[in-house]
Amino acid sequence: MRVYIKEAEGKVQLLNAVTGEKISEFSDISEAVRYAVKNKYQLPLRAVDGEFVVDKQGNPVYIDEKGILELADGTLLEGCRICPKCGWIAYWEEVLDEDKEPRECYVCPHCGYVFECTPEREDIGEGD
Repeated sequence: MRVYIKEAEGKVQLLNAVTGEKISEFSDISEAVRYAVKNKYQLPLRAVDGEFVVDKQGNPVYIDEKGILELADGTLLEGCRICPKCGWIAYWEEVLDEDKEPRECYVCPHCGYVFECTPEREDIGEGD
């Protein structure tokens, strides 16, 4: 079962990620994580800073056994990669480089890192 952790009213709640139903309540996050691991619940992806990763709409993001990014209900997150700098979710989008040339890159909204752009900088302006 996929779960997520929510802090509310000074307590830490472990919730079913699909139904939102409260499973249990704890005094701190580490206690909730230990409980989830002990009961073989799947927690959301965690970033380098320890935060649980969410998509742009605030939904917890999970990674399946094949390394595919999904929401709790199994919806695939297409056009996304894990940011190699902070571990958050980076999205495929068009950006303008320093020369105001449009390029498509993965852009991390959490840390601002831009990577795996196409076309490659050395290919810009080259003819066939």
